[in-house]
Amino acid sequence: MTWDHIAGQRGFSLDRLVTLCRVARCGGIAAAARAGLDLKKPEDQAVANSRQGQYSRQISELENALGGVDKVQLLDRRSRPAKLTPEGEELALLARNFFSGLEDYISARQTGEQRLVIGAGERLIQWLLMPDILPELRSSFPETTVLFLNRQTQDIVTGLKEGSLDLGLLRRGALTGTQLKSAGSWFEKYHFFVGADVSPKLPIPPTIADLNRYPLAVLEGAGETRASVVRLFARAQQIPNIQLECSSLTQVAQAVEMGFAAFL
Repeated sequence: MTWDHIAGQRGFSLDRLVTLCRVARCGGIAAAARAGLDLKKPEDQAVANSRQGQYSRQISELENALGGVDKVQLLDRRSRPAKLTPEGEELALLARNFFSGLEDYISARQTGEQRLVIGAGERLIQWLLMPDILPELRSSFPETTVLFLNRQTQDIVTGLKEGSLDLGLLRRGALTGTQLKSAGSWFEKYHFFVGADVSPKLPIPPTIADLNRYPLAVLEGAGETRASVVRLFARAQQIPNIQLECSSLTQVAQAVEMGFAAFL
């Protein structure tokens, strides 16, 4: 079998794959070597220096093991700091998926618990996953514990790469350059909400300028929903009238009842 040949290659080992995953997670060899250390301490600085040489050597050994005559370039040593090449990132993604699956297997054997971890924004969790998807998951996987994690786009991408998430819901454009693939898609609509008693009344159909008369409540942070709102107003050469930032959609909905407007 192919994996027999790979496993028997000199220079190939799980330890070296772990190093590759560390470098991918930290963004480079130097950052991976410094992770968890206090460089103000001479002993930690010495550990970082030792790690950096070790990690570089281990990745070089992986390159030799996997490349045959044409050596695979997993690390771009011309960059400063040295970072993984696209080939290195691809192999790290495969390795992380393997380690994540192995961790799930061991956990299931030790605890008897099987988990399905899904990352999505709060709005999708509250209005899509909970009412529509969760009943189907419980019906199809009755013995599985489902975990919904409220995450922003970049955290979902990272979680999928590292294997801490089994599934992620995000915009297709967020997959560009990530080596992740979409398993499907859906369309979603936003609606502009404003309290019934708030003045002035919205004309039908309203313009962006009409919408901008109202104090806007949004989720705090740099999430995709907020970015979409900003782009919508920018196309009309408007700056959104954001006057309240909330940490949850429940707070945003409550703000609408108090006289704010919101895209939900």
